[in-house]
Amino acid sequence: MSSKRDRRRERLSQAGRSGGGAPEGRREVQIPRNGIARLNLGQSFAEYDDSLSDPQVFVHTPAFSAAQDFRGAKFFFVGRRGTGKTTIRRYCDTIGEHTRVIVPEIFSPASSILDLDLFGESSKRPFRSLVSAFRRSLQDEILNMWRQDHRSYVGLPAGIQSELESFEGLDFDSRTLQFISRVSRALASGDEQQWLTENKAAKKIAEEMKGLSGSSRYTLLIDSIDDFWEGTSTGLVYLTAFMHACLEMSTQIPWTRSLLFLRENIFERVRQVDSESSRLETSVVGLEWTDEQLLDLIERRLNRRFTTKIALGGATWNAWFENPEQARAEIFGFCQKRPRDVLIYVSNAIESAQSHHHTKIMIEDIQQARRRFSDNRLKDLGDEYAENYPQIALVLSRFYGLGRRFTLTGVEAMLDRLLRDEEVKKLCASWIFNAGQPERFVRILYDIGFVGIGPAGGQARFRALGPQDTSPPPISDSNDIEIHPCYWDALDLQDQLIRSLPEEREFGRIGLLVDLPDGLDATHYSEEITSVIKRLEACPRGTAGASEFEEIVGQAIKLCFFRALSNVEARVRDVDGRVVRDWIAANRAQSGFWELVRQRYGATQIIWECKNYDDIGAADFQQVDYYLNEAVGHFGIIVFRGEVSPAHYSHIRRISEKSKGFILPLTDRDLKTFLRQARNGKVKEDHIQDRYDAVARKIS
Repeated sequence: MSSKRDRRRERLSQAGRSGGGAPEGRREVQIPRNGIARLNLGQSFAEYDDSLSDPQVFVHTPAFSAAQDFRGAKFFFVGRRGTGKTTIRRYCDTIGEHTRVIVPEIFSPASSILDLDLFGESSKRPFRSLVSAFRRSLQDEILNMWRQDHRSYVGLPAGIQSELESFEGLDFDSRTLQFISRVSRALASGDEQQWLTENKAAKKIAEEMKGLSGSSRYTLLIDSIDDFWEGTSTGLVYLTAFMHACLEMSTQIPWTRSLLFLRENIFERVRQVDSESSRLETSVVGLEWTDEQLLDLIERRLNRRFTTKIALGGATWNAWFENPEQARAEIFGFCQKRPRDVLIYVSNAIESAQSHHHTKIMIEDIQQARRRFSDNRLKDLGDEYAENYPQIALVLSRFYGLGRRFTLTGVEAMLDRLLRDEEVKKLCASWIFNAGQPERFVRILYDIGFVGIGPAGGQARFRALGPQDTSPPPISDSNDIEIHPCYWDALDLQDQLIRSLPEEREFGRIGLLVDLPDGLDATHYSEEITSVIKRLEACPRGTAGASEFEEIVGQAIKLCFFRALSNVEARVRDVDGRVVRDWIAANRAQSGFWELVRQRYGATQIIWECKNYDDIGAADFQQVDYYLNEAVGHFGIIVFRGEVSPAHYSHIRRISEKSKGFILPLTDRDLKTFLRQARNGKVKEDHIQDRYDAVARKIS
């Protein structure tokens, strides 16, 4: 009996240490029988990851702690893709009592309503008035949240009451455009009085907001800027002013703050043009990770599905990996300390162990997962920087079969060949000629993390994940340029130093742009998308352009979603011949957004309904709902030419409550975003996921 009690006491003691005690030392930790079959680390992309509903999986990094500290001075969370920005935002949105997520579209303006020459200097009055316009809109967003909580205007200061009554029904983008338009008109006409009135409005409202007694703490979470980022001069000026507005509101109104989650390559552009960027940099927190934090990330997820949990701090890792030290060296050294990459790599290794019925994750599982991880990492790199450098994946693919290291003269020879490559010249013309000097070309490859720089024959230095590392090592004839090891397998690189490229040696080919629709090559694919965008811009609204608009939507489906949606058919009738759906596509997705809607709504077929007019109403939503059933699923899309309004959310909520279905409204602006991203080589589904998330939050 005593031995049984002792064993039970040991099990309880082990469970009690699961929150993160000291390592287990040399004692062998028993993993659950057949436990390898139950391992699942969750989704590596935070926007799809259901495991983030469990607070125990979050790793408390310095950036994570800064986001939780309401009285802290950090408001800008800057890092590369896959470093945890959306994860932190999701945690803040989940635990925060008064939070709201904003995904602004204004940084991809359809046209400029301001004279950029007037707004170029950060210290000048025109730019400051643009900051005031953004700040006023942010303050109004907070006031709308406050208004929903208090349900009354009674006792409010006159200025706040007037502001709420005037702009309560507008979303952030629409409201901001109104404020910017007013400032621009006053400046253009020389109306000093009107300019002063508009410029001081934000300060007056802020002063009244300070006096609201008993207020809770309110947080705005601004994310997914890159979804609408086109890198235009107007968009850059807007974003710079917006960041200053976030800082001013967060520091001057004690019970409010705005947290902005931003990719480091976009922040770097702001830093280059903003003469007052030092004001922003004091409020920037980077998203760098240490090996210990990455270990914590994996261990928490390895433990997630088991009742009895192994201790953190190394014991969990040691229990699941056959040779834990070698496994850590191979995985962490390969992934550039990016948490998403570590998750993907370990998940691939787990799948290999499961398929081979191993009881632990063996070294051969890690090695087998390497090629798959390398292929995905290369595709993801091209996708991450598609907006900054359209079709950069094509340039990266030209390194296929070459060497792992280059001298500067070798890079020069490579660049010369690229600038004579007809496909590269056509698809990368917007940036490749500006990189015509080998030093500039190396700088771009270094900035995106593709290459490192180091002394000849020595260890290369690669770009860090956060915003602090802004300057590469010297680029000279005495240094070598080395491609990061995580891309070696995908590009089948040889262990050699490239000093020159003989003319007779042709570029290797790699299928980064795979399975393009209708047998198109990359050049014709890009040209086809450009043609559809022009047709969309020229298509008249109303009955006259209805058929044309339907054709455009169908082309967008085929060109942008061909990886997930297949067998796209137009004007499909049901068996009775009564129901005619504009477009229907088979949902074959195995991951990402489309798999989510297939699992959640049984959507094996996706219904697309096209409305070539600005305002859609109850009848339009009811029409789509009528098409949805158990056979095709309960998820439909309605594409129209206007803007999504609060009335639309009411119709969607009613349908959701009645039939558990979901109708996603998309605009022609969304179509342009899908087409533009596809043309640039972006394959992720972030934009449509954000559209879905925004509607889901509104109706919840």
